This record gives sequence, C-alpha cells and structure tokens, in this order.
Amino acid sequence: MQKIVIFGTGELAQRIFYYLKDSDDEVVAFSANKSNIDSNELLGLPVIAFEDIKEKYPPGEFLIFIALAYSEMNKKRAKFFDAAKSKGYELYSYVHPSTKIWDEFEMGENCFILAENIIQPFVKIEDNVLIGSNNLISHNTVIEKNCFLTSNITLGGHITIGANSFVGLSATINQRVKIGKECIIGAGTLITKDVNDKEVYAENSSKKLPQSSSEIGDMI
Repeated sequence: MQKIVIFGTGELAQRIFYYLKDSDDEVVAFSANKSNIDSNELLGLPVIAFEDIKEKYPPGEFLIFIALAYSEMNKKRAKFFDAAKSKGYELYSYVHPSTKIWDEFEMGENCFILAENIIQPFVKIEDNVLIGSNNLISHNTVIEKNCFLTSNITLGGHITIGANSFVGLSATINQRVKIGKECIIGAGTLITKDVNDKEVYAENSSKKLPQSSSEIGDMI
C-alpha cells in the first residue's frame, strides 16, 4: 500500500480521492499553496500547505499526485509536477483495474488512467498525463508529457500526441497522424492529417480554427 498526498483541493482532486478509495493505496492528506487554503480539512482529511509538506509527509515515505486539470494548456499541472520533484518526491500513478493493457507498455509519473480503456501493445505514455474512460489507444502510440485526454476517444496506431495537448470527448485521430505540442482537439473532431503546434480543431470538423491554442487555453 502506498500513501499519497493529493496536491489540489478542487473538483478534480476530490474525484481522485474517491477513485482511490477503491484501490489498495491510501490518500492521507490534501495539499495546496498556503495562499489558496480556505480550510484545514477536506473530505475528512487534513489540508497541508505545500510549502511545509516535507515536515509532516517526507519524500520516501509518501508520494504526491498533482490533481490539476488542463488550465493554461496543462502548464499549471506541469509547474507543480516540477515543484514536487524538486522537493524530492516520487509522483504517484494509477491505472484503473478495468483498463486492458497489452505488453510493451510504458508509463511515467503522475499519470491517471480511468476505467474501461483499451491500450494496445507498444504504447508509451510520458509523465503527467491524465486519461478519462472508454478510450481506444492503439498500438505504437506515444502520448507526450502533460497531456489531458477526456473520454470515448479513438486513437489509431502510430500516433503521437504532442506535449501539453488536450483531446476532447469522442474525438477520433486517424493512424500515423502527429499532433503538435499545445494543441486543442475539440469534442467530436475527426483528425486525418498532421497538426502543427498550438493549433485548434473543434465542432465536429477537421477545419483549423484561426485562434492559436495559447489564445484559447486560458478559457478552457
């Protein structure tokens, strides 16, 4: 059994707590920056200032999970991932037991994969990636660091999802397509060709929108 401190006190952090209640691991506390703590308790557990976390929950005895979503194109989550690593922590990763994973699978730290996913052989998921439920991640696919994939997504084989990208509900990406870094692939979108860095696709269309992901990222 691993003991985990969840960084974050918002909706995602609270959902992570309930997902892990059914696991063999134990959430022992929540954490946030001192300036963001409104209460010393959440869901019956203490809320500890991140600045002081090593005193009560030292590295080596406790792991941290950064439970922040995709604001600022996942850069906020990446920032606190780096901060936790600089304090000496190992970051916790979790795969729901209903997810089917074949051989030759690689996964980094601070990854969270929910229920009923199918992950075919030769898939690599880098650090700090969050994946929802009911996705097909086909063979020889690479999901680079700091990505956020929602649910009911279909990824063909030999795909690369660039770092800090977001893929919305029920999107489909054809095989041998490369998605650039910091891209937004909106809900229901079909992608059939390579996508450059910071591009945005949405509204059930493969048409590129005029805004860059930097312009839209702060809005999602």
